[in-house]
Amino acid sequence: MEGLFEKYGCDTRHKEQAVFASIFILQNRLQTAGEKLQTEISMKQWLLLAMAECCPEPRTLTNIGELMGCSRQNVKKLAEAVEKKGFVRLLPGKGRSIQVVLTEKAKRYEEKMAERQQKFLELLFSDFDEKETDELFRLYARLYRGMERAENYAEEFG
Repeated sequence: MEGLFEKYGCDTRHKEQAVFASIFILQNRLQTAGEKLQTEISMKQWLLLAMAECCPEPRTLTNIGELMGCSRQNVKKLAEAVEKKGFVRLLPGKGRSIQVVLTEKAKRYEEKMAERQQKFLELLFSDFDEKETDELFRLYARLYRGMERAENYAEEFG
């Protein structure tokens, strides 16, 4: 990874390319490490549970999909998989919506995994002090605003 930043660290355009590429690399590495950390579910299934937990009511497939940045259909596939494992119940909502309800099993799993997940985050961010973490959080919020602009631009071609 350091080679990527050394090679592309010469000017702003190349730095942007390196950051862009590193997002995908970090995602792959996070998923690989996380899959080893989790005991019963995949990282994408974990993300679904985490987003369902923080999703404001109504916790529908569509609302969770918006938080996750993916389609309702992708969320439905994940939700059906974790429903089979007993982590959620899928119930009819208003109109054609489907509500996602976390089960007691999901809550127990979260409690069981909390210490591992906390240690994972501590290791991941151990090179950052509080001020740097705040700055990274702020910069990520700006990157998300840029992502919205990029998505709108991409819609012109899709």
